[in-house]
Amino acid sequence: MAARGKNLILITGGTGLLGPYLAAAAARRGAVMLAGRRRGQKRADLSDAAAARRLIAEAAPDIVVHAAAWADVDGCEREPERADAINRQATANVAAAMPAGCRLVVVSTDQVYPDRPGPHREGTEAPVNAYGRSKLAGEAAALAAPGALVLRTNFFGPSRTRGRRSLSDFVLDSLRAAEPVTLFGDVLFSPLHMATLAEIVFELVEAEIAGTFNLGSRDGMSKSEFGLAVAAVAGVAADTATIGESTMRAGRAPRAKDLRMDVGKLERALGRPMPTLAEEVEKL
Repeated sequence: MAARGKNLILITGGTGLLGPYLAAAAARRGAVMLAGRRRGQKRADLSDAAAARRLIAEAAPDIVVHAAAWADVDGCEREPERADAINRQATANVAAAMPAGCRLVVVSTDQVYPDRPGPHREGTEAPVNAYGRSKLAGEAAALAAPGALVLRTNFFGPSRTRGRRSLSDFVLDSLRAAEPVTLFGDVLFSPLHMATLAEIVFELVEAEIAGTFNLGSRDGMSKSEFGLAVAAVAGVAADTATIGESTMRAGRAPRAKDLRMDVGKLERALGRPMPTLAEEVEKL
């Protein structure tokens, strides 16, 4: 944790999968406070407006990174009201509680995009599931806060959170245990390693950039290509992996098959190209 007197950075969802990476990047820039629903230095149910106001007032942050979300796509489809409460209402409550001069950053998702060929640009949103709709509504609520920054993303990397696994963790754990794993060849995406993502979040804050941006790798690949690349980098045999299609799994919520994101807007804001997904996998 940085010395007192520097920025106080409050991270909601700080005990989730991405939280430790955000906390590490934040600690190089200021004092860090982690908030969660059940764990963390501060605990709050942000879907309760009074609890959100109390959290922000007690923390008195200079920057709020709102990473708290319910990201279970199938769960959100079964319980859309709960998805709305956690992904939209909580974000609206945080935005409404922001004090003057405090910057709000909201971590959103590539699931706001339609089931059409990508890469998708900002302004072409049309989510096909309850999760995406709830996150898109949360984005709109966040942008009511002056200077808000909304980042649509997808991520992977070694989990630093007990009980949570990223997609790369799942692939490697399954292959190392010689368990059968189906890698979808018909699903495309453009995620970032969590370490890269976290650094760029604060780079954008420091540059006082606001608005909505896609935050991903500059090209992307299928999930099967990703899984095999992860195995190759880790030196793990992929003998138990098979290539399949997402439609083989019954009972799943609707999902777009091509969630690659166009990161041109972000590259112009940063003044440099984003890394390729192959380069990000090498970071494992």
